Amino acid sequence: MKRVAAMTAVAAMLGGAAAGASAAPIFADDFNRAVSASVGNGWSETESDDVDVSIVARSGSDRQLQVRDDDPRGVASQYSGISTLGLASVFLAYEWAPGNNTESGDFLWVEWRDGAGDGPWTAIASHALAGPAGYSAAFHEVVGGAGIADFEFRFRVAVDSNNEGALIDDVVLSGATSERAVQSVPEPGTLGLAGLSLVLLSTSVRGSRRVGRSARNGR
Repeated sequence: MKRVAAMTAVAAMLGGAAAGASAAPIFADDFNRAVSASVGNGWSETESDDVDVSIVARSGSDRQLQVRDDDPRGVASQYSGISTLGLASVFLAYEWAPGNNTESGDFLWVEWRDGAGDGPWTAIASHALAGPAGYSAAFHEVVGGAGIADFEFRFRVAVDSNNEGALIDDVVLSGATSERAVQSVPEPGTLGLAGLSLVLLSTSVRGSRRVGRSARNGR
C-alpha cells in the first residue's frame, strides 16, 4: 500500500516539531503510474540506456523509481521549478532500497542545489548500497534549502557496474513557514501518525532499517 499521504502528514508533524509550525507539502511523488522508461512529473534523467532511470515494479503492483548504471552514473534530478521562498525550513522524506547486484562501496547520494546559475550540489544524505535489502525510510532537514526561488534536488548512484543501483519511493518535500518554538496540540486522530513520526525520526538518527518490503532489482 502506498504511504505518500502518511509520509506527507509525518513530514508536516516533524516540521512542526522542529520549527514550531506545521509543514506543508511542496512536492510529492509516489511513482504510482505505468511502468515506463520515462519517469515524468518533472524528473530529468541521466542514463546510458533508457531504462536505467525509469519507473519499475519490483514489489507486487507497487511502482518505484529505479536509478542505476556506472557510465554515466544514473541520476534522477527534480528540475520542475520548485520554490521554497517564504519558508523557514525544508524537509525531504523518502524510502530507498539497494538493488540486488550492489556491493560494498556502492552508494546512493541525495543532493540539492539552488538552480539559479546552476550552483554546486550539496549533500543531504548518502546511503551505502550493499544489497539486496528491504526498504528503509529516511527523513532529513535540508539545511540552507529555504528561501530558494528555484530549488532542485536529485538522487544519484555511485556504483561500478551497469546493473547496480537503487530504488526510491514515496518522495515528499515539505516546508515550514515559522521558526517559533510554539506548537499547537495535535488532534486526537493524529496521535497515531505522531508515533510513526517518532519511528521515522529514530530511523534517520540510527541509519537505515528494513521496513518490510523486498527489493528484487535485476537487469
